[in-house]
Amino acid sequence: MLKERTSYPNFILSFIALLVCLLVSHNSIIFSLSEAEETPVAKPSPEKKSPGNIPSSPVIEPKANSLMNKMVNFLNMAKQFSFHAEVMFDDHLPSGQKIQFAAAEDVSVRKPDRIHVDYQSDLGSKKFWYNGKSITLLSPTHNNYSTIDAPPNIKSAIDLLMKDYGFTVPLGDFLSSDPHNALMKNVLAGISVGPGDVNGVDCQHLAFVEKYIDWQIWIEDGNEPIPRKVVITYKTMPNSPQYIAMLSNWNFKKSLPDSLFSADLPKDAKHIDFMKLKSSQKKLN
Repeated sequence: MLKERTSYPNFILSFIALLVCLLVSHNSIIFSLSEAEETPVAKPSPEKKSPGNIPSSPVIEPKANSLMNKMVNFLNMAKQFSFHAEVMFDDHLPSGQKIQFAAAEDVSVRKPDRIHVDYQSDLGSKKFWYNGKSITLLSPTHNNYSTIDAPPNIKSAIDLLMKDYGFTVPLGDFLSSDPHNALMKNVLAGISVGPGDVNGVDCQHLAFVEKYIDWQIWIEDGNEPIPRKVVITYKTMPNSPQYIAMLSNWNFKKSLPDSLFSADLPKDAKHIDFMKLKSSQKKLN
C-alpha cells in the first residue's frame, strides 16, 4: 500500500501543474494510439477545442523514464519473442451506454522482418502475417484476405500500414525496432505510481499523459523488465472508453520458424484489396 506523502518533489509538482494547465485549457485531452484494430479511434470531437499551453518539453519523473528505458532496451536486445494478450476494450451504443468487448491474441516477432498475429475477439477474428516482403491480413470471420507489398523491416512496415491504410498492428508499439520512440514520442508528462501486481507478478506501475490520451503500463520487476499490462484511456471520446491488455506467456527462447510467418490461407478465401486512406484522412492521422 502506498503511504501518504507529506511533501512532493519538484517533478511531481511540475506534473501536477501541467495537468492543471491542460485541464483548465481543455476539458478533455485526446490522442490517437491504436493498440488494437478494434480500439476506438481517438479523434477530436467537433465540439472540442484544441488543447492549449502544451509544454515545449516533457515533464517525466526520472524513475519513470529509467524504467521505460530499461524495458525498451530489454525488448531491443531480443532477436525474437512471442507473447499472449488478453484484451478488453470499450465501445458505446447509440443510446450512450458504454459496453465492453473482449479479445485474445498471440503475437510472434522475429527481427528484423517477421511478425505473426492471431487475433480473436467478440467482434470477429483476424490473422496477420509479415515476412519482410509482403503483408497479408486474413479475416476468417468473412473468409477474405488482403495482401500488399511491404518494406524490408518491421518499423517501416508498421508505419506503412498506419499512414497509408489506417491499420494498426495489435500492440505494435512493442514490436517496433524502436519501441522507445513509438511509446514515448508524444508523451507530455509521466510519473512512477509505485509497486503494482499483475496476476501475481510484481511490477512497477507508470502513468503517462499525452495530448489526446492517458496511458498506464505495468513493467515486471527483476531481470526481465517486460510489459505485463497496458491501459489506454481515450479522454475525448464519449464516456472515455478504455483499452486494457494483460500480457503473459512471454517467450524469448523458443525458435520461430519461417513457416510461422508465411500466410496460411483457406483454399476458398476470397481476395479483396486493402483500402487506402484518402489524402484528407491521412492529414488527420
